[in-house]
Amino acid sequence: MKNTLVLVADLGCLKAFKLENGETNSSPRLEPIEEFSQPEAHERVTQEVTDMSGRFHRGTTKSNAAGAMSDGERHNMELEKRKRLIRQLAGRVNRLAKDDEVERCWMAASREINQPLLEELDPDVRAKIQTIIAADLTKLGRAEILKRF
Repeated sequence: MKNTLVLVADLGCLKAFKLENGETNSSPRLEPIEEFSQPEAHERVTQEVTDMSGRFHRGTTKSNAAGAMSDGERHNMELEKRKRLIRQLAGRVNRLAKDDEVERCWMAASREINQPLLEELDPDVRAKIQTIIAADLTKLGRAEILKRF
């Protein structure tokens, strides 16, 4: 049996397992290799920034005039945070899957990050991925994860 790496991920968590095939009487099981957590994925915008307006000058009026300050909104902040977290996950997956002992990889990622995560992976890592499931399996036990594959 080939050395198989099993990965389950959502935006805030990555769990990596090695598929162990025991003796002839034993059933396959997952042995944990690594668990990576990104707590910032669960933070709200209000925890990262203040809601105090008036931090940035609008530039066209005097700084003392009423309404001279902008609200300082960052419209792409959530999108940029999501892209950064996906790049971090992809970096971890690349590092784990590039191991010479890993011959194939099975991956389950939550539906919203599945495609962007695959796009961020290196081509040689993508070539090792044989099974892809677009579902969040991070909260399931090892036996339940194995049943899904």
